[in-house]
Amino acid sequence: MRKFLSLIVIAITFSSCQEDVKFNNPSLQGLKDDVFWRANDVRAYVYPNGHLSIVAYTAYDQLTLSTGNTNEGKYILGTTNSSNTAEFTSTFNDANIEYATMPTTGPVYSVAILNGGTGYTSDCVLDANSQYVCSSTHDTTGGSGSGLTVSLVANSLGQVTLINKVATTGNGYLPGDVVTIASGDVNCTILVLNVQNSNGEIYITDYDNVNFTVTGEFKFNALNVDNNPLGGAVLNYQYGAFYKVPVFPAP
Repeated sequence: MRKFLSLIVIAITFSSCQEDVKFNNPSLQGLKDDVFWRANDVRAYVYPNGHLSIVAYTAYDQLTLSTGNTNEGKYILGTTNSSNTAEFTSTFNDANIEYATMPTTGPVYSVAILNGGTGYTSDCVLDANSQYVCSSTHDTTGGSGSGLTVSLVANSLGQVTLINKVATTGNGYLPGDVVTIASGDVNCTILVLNVQNSNGEIYITDYDNVNFTVTGEFKFNALNVDNNPLGGAVLNYQYGAFYKVPVFPAP
């Protein structure tokens, strides 16, 4: 009960902070391992190749969010695309601890359809609230790991149109693994995007080409790069928001 009340307090506090972020121009903030974190200084840089980096600082921390371009939209982290990353460094008490989203082995976090295949039957149906309810799963084969099962939605032709959820995450998978869904005509393939301990997203909601500012949201789980015992194995960042961060040409 005490833990539940604590979660309610965090939710209410952060809801207030999300409104507050709009009145701090520029700003970047969120929950770092369930503790509110706000940058003292934040700015963004665009490189000649079009890549964007948002760099935020406190006295001892540096957070860098990078995307492959400045287009509005969602950028998935922890994949084989090294242009889209989150990196966090802390030097508190002279302990240099680095975290980063990067490809690593582990239980599957998210997947994408490569080939919808044929002959499949849905595991899920829409309820009265237009939400999918799943009553079965499909096994998979291939990839670096084992044990992955998914709940899928197929159309009237038997083509898989949606992986509604990763039902069983398995273990030992790598981003970039191509996995085949069993049953049907055994020809639906999916791509492992990222795994449990290294994932996330950066969502650019507004890139202002006139005033040169960028606004958006982010969340991620990042690995302890050097397995430094002074830090946890994984850094969790939720409810991240950046607002009207000024954009400069990269130095």
